[in-house]
Amino acid sequence: MAEAASDVIFCTFDPARPGPYESYLLPHIPVQARLEPERFLGLGAAFGQYALAAAAVSFDRETPGQVLADSLFVDPEVRGQGIATQLLRLAAAVAAEAGAHTLKLSYILAGPELTAMDRVARKMGGDPAYVRPVYTMDSAQFRDSALLGRAFTAKYRPPESVVPFTDLTREQIEALYADPEVPWYVHPRNRTRMRPELSLAFLLEGRVAGFWLGSVSTPGNYSVQGVWRSPAAPVTTFHVLVAAHLNLCFYHGGGDFRYHCSPAVAFADELIQRYSEGKCRRLEEHAASIPLPYNE
Repeated sequence: MAEAASDVIFCTFDPARPGPYESYLLPHIPVQARLEPERFLGLGAAFGQYALAAAAVSFDRETPGQVLADSLFVDPEVRGQGIATQLLRLAAAVAAEAGAHTLKLSYILAGPELTAMDRVARKMGGDPAYVRPVYTMDSAQFRDSALLGRAFTAKYRPPESVVPFTDLTREQIEALYADPEVPWYVHPRNRTRMRPELSLAFLLEGRVAGFWLGSVSTPGNYSVQGVWRSPAAPVTTFHVLVAAHLNLCFYHGGGDFRYHCSPAVAFADELIQRYSEGKCRRLEEHAASIPLPYNE
């Protein structure tokens, strides 16, 4: 299925093998599309052989009346020309054809670009709303950091109280999962993208009293999936964990990397800002629901 608007071609593609659209999709999209190919569809815009924009559409089995369009990204050189609107119209057509009654949008932007995307969503009958902040940063920015620079030196060693999730015993895992103090929104069982080999636990008297859950989507792109500290753990727990996690990612990837964080609560937001020392870029995730069928 394809249609042309001026010299720009809009089409569908397989997000598991995105080809020229790969750099326009959030890193986790191709990974998930390879695991569940029937759930995902890619939407792209191109000029000749050059990709200009892309979005991913996913179908949720639990809510068949809703289709999600996320990872929408338009090349900065061609923004303001209606390409995002055209991609969303294509997404609405795909969703309506699948029998959905709602197209749900999720996008991560900042400044004028975020305002423009909100305007597009409203024009289509949506109700854009703030979801959470999203931070992105380059590990190279922390080499000279007074708080975290040591994590990138050959002499750094995490304290014995910090261990990878893969080293936890069955009893320690069971005790952690049964701990009523762990909030549901960061609980390891609910963080399905968490990678045990990239997640660290803080031990206090043999029990898990804190953790830093990590994940990787593509080489060089690591993310924080959840952080927690028991009230019984020392106040320095997060400082110890973040340094150890940066060091773990640095050696796992073999060099500098991009780090992504989406804090779910205010204290996590404050924590990220404190340790990033203002060296991260802050964006916002917004969401909107567009009723279908969409009529201009």
